[in-house]
Amino acid sequence: MTEIREYRKATRCERGGRLRRCRRPLAGQCQYCALGFCERHGLLLDDGQQVCSDKPCQAKKEDVERHLVFKAAALQRNRADACGIPDCDAPLARDCERCLRTYCAEHLRDVVINVVRGTERAMEVVRLCHHCQTRAAMWAEH
Repeated sequence: MTEIREYRKATRCERGGRLRRCRRPLAGQCQYCALGFCERHGLLLDDGQQVCSDKPCQAKKEDVERHLVFKAAALQRNRADACGIPDCDAPLARDCERCLRTYCAEHLRDVVINVVRGTERAMEVVRLCHHCQTRAAMWAEH
């Protein structure tokens, strides 16, 4: 189940220092942190993405770009009945529950994660490839 969080629609730039926000006219609303930003504090990309200049949000944008390249390469290896990890000749085992690519048993791990559904938090065990495990910390809600 995918969770969609509600957020308030920004009306002005909310970037800037802790004590004093920019407050310039709104150019966009960050798709990662949901804060509004002006032309100086964010990017409106040609593909419709809206990303503020905050370092964690820029890191998430770059992570998504790397992840899409990784997934495409893993899919090509899977089509040849090979593990999604380069240079692995082990027999295929199961799919990663995040990227949905297939890996050998050595490159999958059962990982306990904290899942938020509405106001409830629960621990769940999910099967992740090494690539998705390394990404998990960046995307965890704090």
